[in-house]
Amino acid sequence: MFQEYITNIYILPLIATIVGLSLVYLYDKFEKKQYTSAQYLRIGILIYISTYLTLYISKLNCFTDMNSSTMSGGNIDPQSVMPQPNEFNKSHLEQFKIGVPTF
Repeated sequence: MFQEYITNIYILPLIATIVGLSLVYLYDKFEKKQYTSAQYLRIGILIYISTYLTLYISKLNCFTDMNSSTMSGGNIDPQSVMPQPNEFNKSHLEQFKIGVPTF
């Protein structure tokens, strides 16, 4: 039951906001920045929104299926796409003319 609250998409950003605001408060006291309550509110809202959006995007599973055939456009043989180390054409490499300097 406790794990359900911790992993909730709304509660986890709230915990991150509390931790983040605590760190900002400690930074404020250490560096004597003297933030106002409005600035703490803005920082808290930004932490909550960014944490929520990060969790929401991670739950979409759009980045976990990168190896599926639907994302890669079908079955592509990686050996045919990437040239092997011994198959490089020397015309693509930079050519240097080594000789006696003329200065």
